[in-house]
This record gives sequence, C-alpha cells and structure tokens, in this order.
Amino acid sequence: MRLALTATDLQQLAQTPADRAAATCLRLGRRGWAVGRRHADGRRDGLVAIDAEALHERLSAGDTFTDLLAANDSWSLDTSVNGRDLQVVTGPHHRWQHALVLDMTGARRVTGPGLELVVTQSGHYLSVDLAGELTELGELGAAQVVYQLPVMREDALPPVLLAARHARRLVEALATPGNAGPEQAQAGTRAAAAVTELLRRTVGADVRAQRGIAAQQLVDLLGSQEAARARLGIARSTLSELLSGR
Repeated sequence: MRLALTATDLQQLAQTPADRAAATCLRLGRRGWAVGRRHADGRRDGLVAIDAEALHERLSAGDTFTDLLAANDSWSLDTSVNGRDLQVVTGPHHRWQHALVLDMTGARRVTGPGLELVVTQSGHYLSVDLAGELTELGELGAAQVVYQLPVMREDALPPVLLAARHARRLVEALATPGNAGPEQAQAGTRAAAAVTELLRRTVGADVRAQRGIAAQQLVDLLGSQEAARARLGIARSTLSELLSGR
C-alpha cells in the first residue's frame, strides 16, 4: 500500500465543493489514500490525513501543495476505528513507501534479551526498535531472530517461533565439550552426521506434510484452491504439490 501523500492526492481533495468541505477528507483505505466522508460529528475516526476545509484554508493563505507535502505536521493519523487499534508500520529504514496499516487489536508481545517482537492476530511479525518504531519481519526473519537468542520465555509462542527454539536445542544437544577426547569428538561428528540425515530424510518430509495439511485446511475454509493460492502467494503448481502430498 502506498502511504506517501502526493500532490495529486491533495489536488483531488482541493476539488471538493465548499459546501461539502467540512465533511470531506483524505482517508486511508485498503488501496491507499482516497477522498472520502468524515463522520457527521467531526470525529477523526480512521486514518485521516487532512480535511478539505483545512486544505482550502491553507491554499487561501498562499500555501502550495509542495508546502503542504513538506510540512508533515499539517495532518495527523488517528488510529482508532470501530474499537480496533490500527498501527502504521513503516518498511525498511522507516520508509513510508513500503508501509502497512495493521490491526494491533489482540497482538502479543514476545520478548527476550535485546528483543521485542509484536505478533498480530493476522500473523504479521513486527520488530520494535529502541525508539518504539515498528518494522515488519517475515516468518523466516522472526524465526532467525528468535533462534539466535541464548534464552527467552517460550510460553505461548507462535508455532514458527517455538519450532525455532526447538531447533536451537537440537543444535545445542550436539555440542561437543571443549575438553573432549578423541572418542567424544568422533562420537560428536557421527551424531551430527546422523541428525543431518534425519533432518533431510524424515523431518523435512514431515514438515512438508504439515504444510500440506495446513494448505488443505485453508482451501476448505476459503472454498477454493485459487482463493487459497492467492492468499498464500504461491504458484498453482506449488499448491497442487502440497495438496497431493508430494
């Protein structure tokens, strides 16, 4: 979704007739900014950039669209919609061009040494930096961060993060003591080789089977393979292989 306002956005809002200006604003929807109506009582319910009435006043005062775009404090983003807590999440390096608007209602926080993650009910993983800014991580990125931690609380972790913690314990179980003798070092080498083969032959197949089961559940819930494929963002051939158990 594009969150950066443009002169075109402001030009469209400026075309609002004066008799409707007080009830018209730039509102953020699923496809980006669009001219829409405000509530009759004037509440800023939702992600509202600027009102047509305020825009008309600024233009009458001699401001240009460029001036308004440069002055980011000329609008505000109110983030309470029908009891939901919406949060603007910027992309890498806090770039608005790659930002998202996520519903934070019911989100869980996962913490560890130097780590704070927010997990939304819709399955998004967000890292929180020291300034409190949120940046989205994919499932793999979140799992890698959690895997690297020496210790952390593991109660109520989402499956991918709990699996990452189990994977760390698997590696730790294979660790050879620093003072190991030849026999221990040999046993450690063979154990690591055996586990590597176990992962390749058996665990990987079982994980893929679980992925197929989950994909089939999604197809059943959405009512079609095409809807499930679009939601997962995978190719038709990949989905077919998952559903067939290959």
